[in-house]
Amino acid sequence: MLMTKTRAPAKPKPPAPAVGRTRWTLNGDYLNLAPTGVARYAREVVAAMDQLIAENDPLTRTFDIDVVSPVPFEYDNIPVRVVPEFKSPRLPQVWVQAQLPRHIPGGLVSFCNLGPVAIRRQIICIHDLHTFLMPESYSTAFRWLHRLLLPQLGQRSAAVTTVSNFSRGHLEEYGIAPSDKITVTYNGSDHTRRWKASQGRLSLPTERPYVLCLGQPQRYKNLELILQLAPKLDALGIDVLMAGSIAEDEIIERGGGELLNRNLRLLGRIDDDDFAQAFSKALCFVFPSRIEGFGLPAIEAMALGCPVVSSTSPCLPEVCGDAASFADPDDPQAWANAIAWLRDHPEEAKSISIRGRARANTYAWREIAKTYFQLMASLDQADGAHVETFKPEVAA
Repeated sequence: MLMTKTRAPAKPKPPAPAVGRTRWTLNGDYLNLAPTGVARYAREVVAAMDQLIAENDPLTRTFDIDVVSPVPFEYDNIPVRVVPEFKSPRLPQVWVQAQLPRHIPGGLVSFCNLGPVAIRRQIICIHDLHTFLMPESYSTAFRWLHRLLLPQLGQRSAAVTTVSNFSRGHLEEYGIAPSDKITVTYNGSDHTRRWKASQGRLSLPTERPYVLCLGQPQRYKNLELILQLAPKLDALGIDVLMAGSIAEDEIIERGGGELLNRNLRLLGRIDDDDFAQAFSKALCFVFPSRIEGFGLPAIEAMALGCPVVSSTSPCLPEVCGDAASFADPDDPQAWANAIAWLRDHPEEAKSISIRGRARANTYAWREIAKTYFQLMASLDQADGAHVETFKPEVAA
Protein backbone atom coordinates (compact mmCIF):
# COMPACT_ATOMS: atom_id res chain seq x y z
CA MET A 1 0.00 0.00 0.00
CA LEU A 2 1.45 3.38 -1.01
CA MET A 3 1.80 5.96 1.73
CA THR A 4 1.24 9.59 0.82
CA LYS A 5 2.12 12.65 2.83
CA THR A 6 -0.66 14.99 3.83
CA ARG A 7 0.14 18.48 2.66
CA ALA A 8 -0.53 21.47 4.86
CA PRO A 9 -3.12 23.90 3.47
CA ALA A 10 -1.58 26.44 1.14
CA LYS A 11 -1.00 29.89 2.60
CA PRO A 12 -3.17 32.58 1.06
CA LYS A 13 -1.09 34.32 -1.57
CA PRO A 14 -1.70 37.81 -2.92
CA PRO A 15 -2.07 38.15 -6.68
CA ALA A 16 0.85 39.71 -8.50
CA PRO A 17 0.33 43.41 -9.18
CA ALA A 18 -0.58 44.49 -12.66
CA VAL A 19 2.09 46.28 -14.66
CA GLY A 20 2.51 49.85 -13.46
CA ARG A 21 0.52 49.26 -10.27
CA THR A 22 1.70 48.90 -6.68
CA ARG A 23 0.60 46.51 -3.93
CA TRP A 24 -1.04 47.79 -0.77
CA THR A 25 -2.67 45.69 1.92
CA LEU A 26 -5.21 46.86 4.50
CA ASN A 27 -4.80 45.52 8.03
CA GLY A 28 -8.09 43.69 8.64
CA ASP A 29 -7.78 43.36 12.42
CA TYR A 30 -10.82 45.68 12.68
CA LEU A 31 -13.05 42.95 11.23
CA ASN A 32 -12.53 40.98 14.45
CA LEU A 33 -13.78 43.91 16.60
CA ALA A 34 -17.21 45.26 17.46
CA PRO A 35 -18.10 47.97 14.89
CA THR A 36 -17.68 50.94 17.23
CA GLY A 37 -14.89 53.43 17.96
CA VAL A 38 -11.70 52.78 16.00
CA ALA A 39 -13.27 49.76 14.30
CA ARG A 40 -16.11 51.98 13.02
CA TYR A 41 -13.49 54.30 11.54
CA ALA A 42 -11.74 51.38 9.82
CA ARG A 43 -14.93 49.82 8.47
CA GLU A 44 -16.23 53.06 7.04
CA VAL A 45 -12.93 54.14 5.48
CA VAL A 46 -12.45 50.76 3.77
CA ALA A 47 -16.06 50.72 2.56
CA ALA A 48 -15.48 54.17 1.05
CA MET A 49 -12.24 52.96 -0.57
CA ASP A 50 -14.17 50.01 -2.02
CA GLN A 51 -16.75 52.39 -3.50
CA LEU A 52 -14.09 54.63 -5.04
CA ILE A 53 -12.55 51.56 -6.69
CA ALA A 54 -15.99 50.61 -8.03
CA GLU A 55 -16.27 54.06 -9.59
CA ASN A 56 -12.77 53.75 -11.11
CA ASP A 57 -11.84 57.02 -9.41
CA PRO A 58 -8.50 58.30 -10.81
CA LEU A 59 -6.95 58.12 -7.33
CA THR A 60 -7.41 54.33 -7.25
CA ARG A 61 -5.97 53.37 -10.63
CA THR A 62 -2.34 52.81 -9.65
CA PHE A 63 -3.00 50.33 -6.83
CA ASP A 64 -3.75 46.67 -6.33
CA ILE A 65 -5.37 46.53 -2.90
CA ASP A 66 -6.53 43.72 -0.67
CA VAL A 67 -7.40 43.13 2.98
CA VAL A 68 -5.72 40.55 5.21
CA SER A 69 -8.14 39.56 7.95
CA PRO A 70 -8.31 36.99 10.77
CA VAL A 71 -11.96 36.33 9.87
CA PRO A 72 -13.88 36.02 6.57
CA PHE A 73 -15.50 39.10 5.08
CA GLU A 74 -16.56 40.23 1.60
CA TYR A 75 -16.23 43.55 -0.16
CA ASP A 76 -17.51 44.17 -3.67
CA ASN A 77 -14.15 45.20 -5.11
CA ILE A 78 -11.43 44.61 -2.53
CA PRO A 79 -10.35 40.96 -2.09
CA VAL A 80 -10.03 39.61 1.44
CA ARG A 81 -7.31 37.08 2.30
CA VAL A 82 -8.06 35.20 5.52
CA VAL A 83 -5.18 34.39 7.83
CA PRO A 84 -6.77 32.60 10.80
CA GLU A 85 -5.61 33.64 14.24
CA PHE A 86 -3.39 31.16 16.08
CA LYS A 87 -5.42 29.14 18.58
CA SER A 88 -2.42 29.12 20.89
CA PRO A 89 -1.02 31.39 22.12
CA ARG A 90 -4.12 33.56 21.81
CA LEU A 91 -2.72 36.76 23.26
CA PRO A 92 -3.24 40.42 22.35
CA GLN A 93 -1.31 41.49 19.24
CA VAL A 94 -0.02 37.99 18.35
CA TRP A 95 -1.98 38.06 15.07
CA VAL A 96 -0.92 41.63 14.22
CA GLN A 97 2.72 41.38 15.25
CA ALA A 98 3.58 37.74 14.43
CA GLN A 99 1.18 36.55 11.72
CA LEU A 100 0.19 39.57 9.63
CA PRO A 101 3.73 40.67 8.58
CA ARG A 102 4.30 37.39 6.72
CA HIS A 103 1.47 38.26 4.32
CA ILE A 104 2.39 41.84 3.33
CA PRO A 105 4.01 41.92 -0.14
CA GLY A 106 4.05 45.72 -0.42
CA GLY A 107 2.73 48.57 1.70
CA LEU A 108 0.36 48.27 4.64
CA VAL A 109 -2.38 50.51 6.03
CA SER A 110 -3.39 49.99 9.68
CA PHE A 111 -6.44 51.85 10.99
CA CYS A 112 -6.84 50.91 14.68
CA ASN A 113 -3.96 52.48 16.66
CA LEU A 114 -1.65 49.47 16.52
CA GLY A 115 0.05 47.70 13.62
CA PRO A 116 3.03 45.41 13.09
CA VAL A 117 6.25 47.06 14.20
CA ALA A 118 8.16 44.98 11.63
CA ILE A 119 6.54 46.78 8.66
CA ARG A 120 8.16 50.12 7.87
CA ARG A 121 6.27 50.80 4.65
CA GLN A 122 3.13 51.43 6.64
CA ILE A 123 0.52 54.13 7.08
CA ILE A 124 -0.83 53.87 10.62
CA CYS A 125 -3.75 55.72 12.19
CA ILE A 126 -3.08 56.54 15.85
CA HIS A 127 -6.38 57.96 17.03
CA ASP A 128 -5.29 59.33 20.40
CA LEU A 129 -2.89 58.99 23.32
CA HIS A 130 -5.49 58.30 26.01
CA THR A 131 -3.31 55.56 27.51
CA PHE A 132 -0.67 58.23 28.14
CA LEU A 133 -3.00 61.06 29.15
CA MET A 134 -5.61 59.23 31.26
CA PRO A 135 -3.97 55.91 32.18
CA GLU A 136 -6.47 55.26 35.00
CA SER A 137 -9.09 54.51 32.33
CA TYR A 138 -7.27 51.35 31.19
CA SER A 139 -5.89 48.11 32.54
CA THR A 140 -2.18 48.00 33.31
CA ALA A 141 -1.47 45.50 30.51
CA PHE A 142 -3.39 47.49 27.89
CA ARG A 143 -1.74 50.72 28.96
CA TRP A 144 1.81 49.38 28.82
CA LEU A 145 1.23 47.60 25.51
CA HIS A 146 0.33 50.96 23.95
CA ARG A 147 3.19 52.76 25.67
CA LEU A 148 5.63 50.17 24.34
CA LEU A 149 4.36 49.95 20.76
CA LEU A 150 3.09 53.42 19.84
CA PRO A 151 6.48 55.20 19.93
CA GLN A 152 8.04 52.45 17.80
CA LEU A 153 5.17 52.55 15.31
CA GLY A 154 5.17 56.32 15.08
CA GLN A 155 8.88 56.49 14.39
CA ARG A 156 9.20 53.45 12.10
CA SER A 157 6.06 53.83 9.96
CA ALA A 158 6.31 55.78 6.72
CA ALA A 159 3.28 57.95 7.53
CA VAL A 160 0.94 58.52 10.46
CA THR A 161 -2.68 59.66 10.43
CA THR A 162 -4.79 60.86 13.33
CA VAL A 163 -8.30 62.20 13.86
CA SER A 164 -7.94 65.77 15.13
CA ASN A 165 -5.43 68.56 15.47
CA PHE A 166 -5.66 67.98 19.22
CA SER A 167 -4.45 64.40 18.83
CA ARG A 168 -1.82 65.51 16.36
CA GLY A 169 -0.42 67.86 18.98
CA HIS A 170 -0.13 65.02 21.48
CA LEU A 171 1.65 62.78 18.98
CA GLU A 172 4.24 65.51 18.52
CA GLU A 173 4.46 66.44 22.22
CA TYR A 174 5.07 62.85 23.36
CA GLY A 175 7.57 62.16 20.60
CA ILE A 176 5.41 59.54 18.87
CA ALA A 177 5.89 61.07 15.40
CA PRO A 178 7.29 64.29 13.92
CA SER A 179 4.90 66.90 12.58
CA ASP A 180 5.79 66.41 8.91
CA LYS A 181 4.82 62.74 9.09
CA ILE A 182 1.30 63.30 10.52
CA THR A 183 -1.90 63.81 8.50
CA VAL A 184 -5.20 64.75 10.16
CA THR A 185 -8.20 62.95 8.63
CA TYR A 186 -10.97 63.50 11.23
CA ASN A 187 -13.91 61.01 11.05
CA GLY A 188 -16.96 60.85 8.80
CA SER A 189 -20.66 61.13 9.63
CA ASP A 190 -22.42 59.87 6.51
CA HIS A 191 -22.78 56.32 7.88
CA THR A 192 -25.70 57.67 9.92
CA ARG A 193 -27.71 57.93 6.69
CA ARG A 194 -28.10 54.15 6.89
CA TRP A 195 -29.64 54.34 10.35
CA LYS A 196 -33.44 54.05 10.36
CA ALA A 197 -35.29 55.58 13.31
CA SER A 198 -38.48 53.92 12.08
CA GLN A 199 -36.87 50.52 12.72
CA GLY A 200 -35.83 51.33 16.29
CA ARG A 201 -37.31 49.07 18.97
CA LEU A 202 -37.06 51.28 22.04
CA SER A 203 -39.96 52.23 24.26
CA LEU A 204 -39.26 55.91 24.77
CA PRO A 205 -40.71 58.21 27.48
CA THR A 206 -43.74 60.21 26.44
CA GLU A 207 -44.73 62.05 29.61
CA ARG A 208 -41.52 64.07 30.08
CA PRO A 209 -38.73 65.22 27.77
CA TYR A 210 -35.47 63.31 27.98
CA VAL A 211 -31.79 63.74 27.23
CA LEU A 212 -29.69 60.92 25.78
CA CYS A 213 -26.18 60.06 26.95
CA LEU A 214 -23.67 57.20 26.85
CA GLY A 215 -22.80 55.09 29.87
CA GLN A 216 -19.23 53.83 29.66
CA PRO A 217 -16.94 52.78 32.52
CA GLN A 218 -13.71 54.51 31.46
CA ARG A 219 -12.87 57.39 33.78
CA TYR A 220 -12.42 59.87 30.97
CA LYS A 221 -16.03 59.33 29.86
CA ASN A 222 -17.07 61.21 33.03
CA LEU A 223 -20.05 59.15 34.17
CA GLU A 224 -19.86 61.05 37.47
CA LEU A 225 -21.09 64.20 35.75
CA ILE A 226 -24.23 62.39 34.55
CA LEU A 227 -24.95 61.07 38.06
CA GLN A 228 -24.58 64.59 39.49
CA LEU A 229 -26.65 66.09 36.71
CA ALA A 230 -29.59 63.65 36.83
CA PRO A 231 -31.16 64.97 40.09
CA LYS A 232 -31.00 68.51 38.77
CA LEU A 233 -32.77 67.42 35.57
CA ASP A 234 -35.35 65.49 37.60
CA ALA A 235 -36.21 68.74 39.36
CA LEU A 236 -36.69 70.29 35.93
CA GLY A 237 -38.99 67.47 34.82
CA ILE A 238 -36.44 65.90 32.46
CA ASP A 239 -35.49 62.22 32.21
CA VAL A 240 -32.06 60.77 31.40
CA LEU A 241 -31.70 57.83 29.00
CA MET A 242 -28.30 56.16 29.15
CA ALA A 243 -27.17 53.80 26.38
CA GLY A 244 -24.09 51.62 26.71
CA SER A 245 -22.42 48.95 28.76
CA ILE A 246 -23.02 50.39 32.24
CA ALA A 247 -25.12 48.05 34.39
CA GLU A 248 -27.33 48.83 37.40
CA ASP A 249 -24.73 47.40 39.80
CA GLU A 250 -22.14 49.93 38.67
CA ILE A 251 -24.59 52.82 38.97
CA ILE A 252 -25.36 51.69 42.52
CA GLU A 253 -21.66 51.29 43.33
CA ARG A 254 -21.04 54.86 42.18
CA GLY A 255 -23.78 56.18 44.43
CA GLY A 256 -26.53 56.65 41.84
CA GLY A 257 -28.86 53.84 42.90
CA GLU A 258 -31.74 56.11 43.88
CA LEU A 259 -31.67 57.69 40.41
CA LEU A 260 -32.74 54.37 38.90
CA ASN A 261 -36.09 54.77 40.63
CA ARG A 262 -36.44 58.36 39.53
CA ASN A 263 -35.40 59.76 36.17
CA LEU A 264 -32.41 57.62 35.07
CA ARG A 265 -33.14 54.76 32.69
CA LEU A 266 -30.49 52.35 31.41
CA LEU A 267 -31.02 51.23 27.81
CA GLY A 268 -28.05 48.83 27.70
CA ARG A 269 -26.30 48.18 24.40
CA ILE A 270 -28.48 49.31 21.52
CA ASP A 271 -28.03 49.14 17.76
CA ASP A 272 -27.73 51.94 15.24
CA ASP A 273 -31.45 52.09 14.42
CA ASP A 274 -32.24 52.36 18.13
CA PHE A 275 -29.77 55.25 18.41
CA ALA A 276 -31.46 56.99 15.47
CA GLN A 277 -34.83 56.53 17.17
CA ALA A 278 -33.54 57.86 20.50
CA PHE A 279 -31.81 60.86 18.86
CA SER A 280 -34.97 61.73 16.94
CA LYS A 281 -36.99 62.34 20.11
CA ALA A 282 -34.30 63.58 22.51
CA LEU A 283 -34.19 67.10 23.83
CA CYS A 284 -30.44 66.88 23.31
CA PHE A 285 -27.44 64.55 23.42
CA VAL A 286 -25.21 65.02 26.47
CA PHE A 287 -21.49 64.30 25.94
CA PRO A 288 -19.41 65.12 29.04
CA SER A 289 -16.10 63.38 28.17
CA ARG A 290 -12.94 64.80 29.67
CA ILE A 291 -10.94 63.96 26.56
CA GLU A 292 -11.62 62.54 23.08
CA GLY A 293 -9.54 61.90 20.00
CA PHE A 294 -12.47 62.97 17.82
CA GLY A 295 -15.78 62.40 19.64
CA LEU A 296 -17.75 60.53 16.97
CA PRO A 297 -21.00 60.17 19.02
CA ALA A 298 -21.38 63.95 19.10
CA ILE A 299 -21.09 64.17 15.32
CA GLU A 300 -23.51 61.25 14.88
CA ALA A 301 -26.08 63.11 16.99
CA MET A 302 -25.53 66.30 14.99
CA ALA A 303 -25.87 64.42 11.70
CA LEU A 304 -29.28 63.17 12.83
CA GLY A 305 -30.47 66.62 13.89
CA CYS A 306 -30.18 66.14 17.65
CA PRO A 307 -28.81 69.21 19.49
CA VAL A 308 -25.60 68.48 21.38
CA VAL A 309 -24.45 69.73 24.77
CA SER A 310 -20.76 68.91 24.84
CA SER A 311 -17.85 69.15 27.22
CA THR A 312 -15.45 72.05 26.76
CA SER A 313 -12.65 69.48 27.01
CA PRO A 314 -10.43 68.98 23.96
CA CYS A 315 -10.99 68.19 21.17
CA LEU A 316 -14.76 68.63 21.19
CA PRO A 317 -14.83 72.39 20.52
CA GLU A 318 -12.51 71.75 17.55
CA VAL A 319 -14.83 69.11 16.13
CA CYS A 320 -18.24 70.60 16.97
CA GLY A 321 -17.41 74.26 16.28
CA ASP A 322 -20.36 76.63 16.74
CA ALA A 323 -22.89 73.83 16.14
CA ALA A 324 -23.18 72.70 19.79
CA SER A 325 -23.64 74.10 23.28
CA PHE A 326 -20.75 73.64 25.72
CA ALA A 327 -20.35 73.20 29.47
CA ASP A 328 -17.49 72.58 31.89
CA PRO A 329 -17.08 68.83 32.58
CA ASP A 330 -16.85 69.57 36.34
CA ASP A 331 -19.88 71.88 36.60
CA PRO A 332 -23.19 69.94 36.65
CA GLN A 333 -25.18 73.14 37.17
CA ALA A 334 -23.82 74.57 33.91
CA TRP A 335 -25.06 71.44 32.13
CA ALA A 336 -28.49 71.74 33.74
CA ASN A 337 -28.67 75.38 32.68
CA ALA A 338 -27.69 74.58 29.08
CA ILE A 339 -30.29 71.80 28.85
CA ALA A 340 -33.03 73.92 30.42
CA TRP A 341 -32.21 76.69 27.94
CA LEU A 342 -32.70 74.31 25.02
CA ARG A 343 -36.03 73.18 26.44
CA ASP A 344 -37.23 76.74 26.98
CA HIS A 345 -36.04 78.09 23.62
CA PRO A 346 -37.22 75.61 20.96
CA GLU A 347 -36.46 77.95 18.07
CA GLU A 348 -32.87 78.32 19.22
CA ALA A 349 -32.64 74.55 19.70
CA LYS A 350 -33.86 74.15 16.11
CA SER A 351 -31.17 76.57 14.92
CA ILE A 352 -28.50 74.53 16.71
CA SER A 353 -29.92 71.39 15.09
CA ILE A 354 -29.64 72.95 11.62
CA ARG A 355 -26.07 74.09 12.24
CA GLY A 356 -25.25 70.66 13.61
CA ARG A 357 -26.44 68.89 10.46
CA ALA A 358 -24.46 71.29 8.29
CA ARG A 359 -21.33 70.82 10.40
CA ALA A 360 -21.67 67.02 10.43
CA ASN A 361 -22.06 66.94 6.64
CA THR A 362 -18.55 68.37 6.23
CA TYR A 363 -17.14 65.15 7.73
CA ALA A 364 -17.22 62.51 4.98
CA TRP A 365 -15.71 59.02 4.88
CA ARG A 366 -15.25 59.36 1.13
CA GLU A 367 -12.86 62.27 1.57
CA ILE A 368 -10.93 60.36 4.22
CA ALA A 369 -10.61 57.39 1.85
CA LYS A 370 -9.27 59.73 -0.81
CA THR A 371 -6.69 61.00 1.67
CA TYR A 372 -5.40 57.46 2.20
CA PHE A 373 -5.10 56.93 -1.55
CA GLN A 374 -3.17 60.21 -1.77
CA LEU A 375 -0.82 59.15 1.02
CA MET A 376 -0.24 55.79 -0.65
CA ALA A 377 0.56 57.53 -3.91
CA SER A 378 2.97 59.92 -2.18
CA LEU A 379 4.87 57.03 -0.63
CA ASP A 380 4.95 55.20 -3.97
CA GLN A 381 6.30 58.25 -5.78
CA ALA A 382 9.09 58.96 -3.34
CA ASP A 383 9.87 56.58 -0.50
CA GLY A 384 10.29 58.70 2.63
CA ALA A 385 9.33 61.92 0.86
CA HIS A 386 7.44 64.68 2.66
CA VAL A 387 3.68 64.04 2.83
CA GLU A 388 1.49 67.13 2.62
CA THR A 389 -0.95 67.47 5.53
CA PHE A 390 -4.60 67.13 4.53
CA LYS A 391 -6.57 70.25 5.39
CA PRO A 392 -10.32 69.51 5.43
CA GLU A 393 -12.97 72.23 5.41
CA VAL A 394 -13.56 71.76 9.13
CA ALA A 395 -9.95 72.31 10.21
CA ALA A 396 -9.69 74.86 13.00
